[in-house]
Amino acid sequence: MTRKEKIIFAALLTFLLLPNIIGTFVATDLLTIGQRFLYCITSVCIYALGLCIFKKRTFFYVFSAWFLLSAIEIVHLIINQATTSMLFIFTCIKSEKGEFLELLSTYWPVVILFFTLWGIYYFLNHRFIKNEYIAPRGIRLAVLGLIIAFFTIAIIMLGLRPKFRNIFNFRERDERTAAWVGCEKACPVNMILGTYHIVALALEIKHNEEALSDFRFGVTKTSPKTGSTDYKQDNLVVLLIGETSRYDHWQINGYERETSPCLMARQNEIISFDSVFTVGNLTTVCVPYILSRATPENPRLYYHETSVVDAFHEAGYKTAWIADQSFNNEFLMRIANGCDYAKYVTDNGNGDFIDSVLLQPLRHVLNNNTDLNRSDMIVLHSLGCHFKYSERYPDNFQIYTPDMKGINVREMFHSIDENVEGIARLKPENMAVYRNLKTILVNSYDNAIAYTDYFIDCVIREIENTGRPAVLLYLGDHGENLLDDERNMFLHGTFAGSKYEYHIPLFVWTSKQYRYLHPDKIEAMKANTGKCISTMTIFHSLLDLGDIDYPNIDSTRIISQPTLQSHEVIYGFDANMIRIELPIH
Repeated sequence: MTRKEKIIFAALLTFLLLPNIIGTFVATDLLTIGQRFLYCITSVCIYALGLCIFKKRTFFYVFSAWFLLSAIEIVHLIINQATTSMLFIFTCIKSEKGEFLELLSTYWPVVILFFTLWGIYYFLNHRFIKNEYIAPRGIRLAVLGLIIAFFTIAIIMLGLRPKFRNIFNFRERDERTAAWVGCEKACPVNMILGTYHIVALALEIKHNEEALSDFRFGVTKTSPKTGSTDYKQDNLVVLLIGETSRYDHWQINGYERETSPCLMARQNEIISFDSVFTVGNLTTVCVPYILSRATPENPRLYYHETSVVDAFHEAGYKTAWIADQSFNNEFLMRIANGCDYAKYVTDNGNGDFIDSVLLQPLRHVLNNNTDLNRSDMIVLHSLGCHFKYSERYPDNFQIYTPDMKGINVREMFHSIDENVEGIARLKPENMAVYRNLKTILVNSYDNAIAYTDYFIDCVIREIENTGRPAVLLYLGDHGENLLDDERNMFLHGTFAGSKYEYHIPLFVWTSKQYRYLHPDKIEAMKANTGKCISTMTIFHSLLDLGDIDYPNIDSTRIISQPTLQSHEVIYGFDANMIRIELPIH
């Protein structure tokens, strides 16, 4: 090769290896020197394998398909300081078009830069790289043999430890083969394995669907209390699952801003729990565990049993599923398909797509109840405060400004502090850019919380109009990072997670009729608000709130009973579905 070709060859190869180079130094999920060493060896072997098989120009053309994966890996490494997790891949595959377009609209300069670099890569390869083998055949065969031997040993060693079969299972660390974990974290191996496990999950869910059609919890509905004929007995239970809702940004939980004036006006009707933690930091994980009996200790239950919604249906309740998100989630679609009424509201592109779109189908369900002895269980799955926050509320809810409405990326990243000189200007604590960005993010997020508060109040008013004994349970599926500390963590789904992602709000509202019929449950909930619990309580608590008897109910997980157990340690999952102790303190 000529000197120019050598330089360009090295540049293109470095470009392909860039995510692996970054990962070697910043990936916090590479826990040991052995893992980092094998991560590096695997990265080199992947590309060396290609060079042994293909001619140089062909090699760069073929491996350019991995350029997109490299971009995803780099973004994940920068945001989460970890190699791309299975759940991140799952989110990329399953995300709705609207969420994807929102993200692109926010980071369009990055998208333009990506395609520009891709174009330069193709030009340099076509113009300067000769289409010939890098070495003689004998040398290439010898290197190929060594690479195949390395990967064979890696597969055998990784096969000795407990493998996760799908993204909703967990594995414990096996010290004998811990170092070899570095092999499967190298890009693009991690992408390929993650996709494999996602496909395996979908196939397993489909395989179990027939068996689930015959599954029964053995639940029965409790008979009305004697002498309680003052009110109609058609119970109404509503579960409102919020999105990206963190505990400490609700005024009713002590936040200094007026983000929940509607709930504050109903303080005598609202019971707010102080220490509730979700098991994951992505909707994909959190909601199935909220709706099923599955736990971090027994994760496979969620697809071998049906959900709490199905349990209500089995007990004689009419069930409804109303959502404006998660259209592609197999588990949630399975629940929706088993309901008496299901409505997924999609964005028609005619204006703001906000949670108020759920109110009309909710009215439809509530107003079509002509049977006075009929009980209803309704699930509302909302978009809540999901990023892009400014898309979650209308213009008249721009309470805190500046927010993200009408502001482009350049305006969010401006104003370096001119009062600081020299290299110190580059330190995050001395850059107004971080303060400016955080202000805009927090203002936008708080506006979204305020609109969620208004939406909850709208749902409550619709329920009140029925005059029925009713209970509404609202909780966030997970929280959000808002550049809260020196780690500058943003959004959710980070590798190890933070307390801001796991600590969620849980509110219970009950109607006057329900409070009259169940004073014991109201008092128990008020007494339990300070207990440290997880979303593993929701399945059992909903059954109790709905007056449903279940032979296997766990009284230590019922928020409306004095037997509710508080925990010093709560377990959940990181982004690779490894069980961890949650940061609850």
